[in-house]
Amino acid sequence: MTTAQNSARLIIEMRSLAKDLFATGINALSLAGSGNVHFHPRMAQLACLDAVRSAAFQYFQTVLVTHSTIAEDASFSASKLLELAEGAGTIDGAVAIVNGRIQKGPCNNRLALSFALAAAKARLHRPWIFLSGTTGHREHRYHSAGALVDAGTCPWIWPLGKQADDLPVDLLPLLADAGGLLMADAAASYAMNIDLILLA
Repeated sequence: MTTAQNSARLIIEMRSLAKDLFATGINALSLAGSGNVHFHPRMAQLACLDAVRSAAFQYFQTVLVTHSTIAEDASFSASKLLELAEGAGTIDGAVAIVNGRIQKGPCNNRLALSFALAAAKARLHRPWIFLSGTTGHREHRYHSAGALVDAGTCPWIWPLGKQADDLPVDLLPLLADAGGLLMADAAASYAMNIDLILLA
């Protein structure tokens, strides 16, 4: 039987692992753009995804790499990513889903919180982590690379269980208070977005 303490420890470990996998992607992109040789952006993206996939295989029995098209609407995109998570939820053992994208899409923070809201309604039946981050330039005041959420994010932000009908324009304070901002080192020379779904 899983105790609350064991479950909390598992989530902490999964959050740390998600950050490590994201850092692996940034490092791979930095290597792709170092020296006199620069990769085509698509090749750099593939090098990044391959590095994250290889690192994930050290911890997960199944690793799925996707190139899902992400729409501008964060709620719609989150629901599509949640469908991937629900489909992978039937796979035995720990699962990592790695999604890489270079096209425009919703703000990483908004996508992460939208995923947390959608997952709270869908009730994924295993511990999960969702990370959405950018490897490129960070303009906002927190200088975060994106956001990291889990099943405890929404109850932390809305402790009375009543979520807002519409997300506020500025999500950064909410995510900062919930410990959900993804802080990363210097940006990579290639900009892309990485979405990670980790299922225990």
